[in-house]
Amino acid sequence: MRSDMTHLTAMTAMTAAPALARITDWQTALRAENKAPGTVALYGDGATRYLRWCAEGDHLPMSRAALNQWIAGPLEAGAAPGTARIRQLAVRRFASWLTAGGEVHTDPFPGVKAPHVEPPLVEPLNDAELRALIRTCAVPEANAPAGDTLHNHRDEAIIRLMLETAIRSGEVIDLQLDDLDLIGRLITIRRGKGGRGRVIPIGQATTEALLIYVDEPPSITRGSPGLPPPPAPPHRRPPLARRRRLGIRADGHRRLDPHRHARPLHPSSRL
Repeated sequence: MRSDMTHLTAMTAMTAAPALARITDWQTALRAENKAPGTVALYGDGATRYLRWCAEGDHLPMSRAALNQWIAGPLEAGAAPGTARIRQLAVRRFASWLTAGGEVHTDPFPGVKAPHVEPPLVEPLNDAELRALIRTCAVPEANAPAGDTLHNHRDEAIIRLMLETAIRSGEVIDLQLDDLDLIGRLITIRRGKGGRGRVIPIGQATTEALLIYVDEPPSITRGSPGLPPPPAPPHRRPPLARRRRLGIRADGHRRLDPHRHARPLHPSSRL
């Protein structure tokens, strides 16, 4: 019995302070594995939050009891299970890295189960709602100056592209001119989920919307009449999108959101 307790104490003896000091080196190791920058940041944030919680409460971080308590508390307070799942995974990956390096004798979290996550119910939009969403991008005035229509054409290109291909919003934001083959009607995602790239075909309506956007001259900076924004470097225009939430009230009750589609239910060439 004493031998078992001694082994357990040795396995969980690392305190929060030295563990926190190893976070930067762990993130370097993740980058060396060519993990996506977002993954490195997400894992680092999750492990850091846990270790700071352990330091504040004087918990031993390499303890199943401490990890379970840290995860259970926010879940009982109404935190999203998906967030708890990612943060728990970050801690477990960090502990595995410490174990592989010999800083912890044995992986302290074998068999620890991730929080159960119910997949969200996605209610698809119908054709009428999708057409209403695209109509929000219409140029308000027939004779509007070319520079004033940039956002309208950009937003229609974004919506049509996402409806047809179901690419992620982050992938849209990262698109550059070099990623668009509008003659071959192909879009190249350089780095998608898991760091994997892919090439996606697009239809005629989406291609035409992208062509109109790409041909737009730079818009005039608001509040500074006559002063254009700084020019973009050659062959490297600003990203196709900015982080902006689009939506309308189509029926007076529900807001439409172009980021809610889990798959391309309605090819934009039909709209």
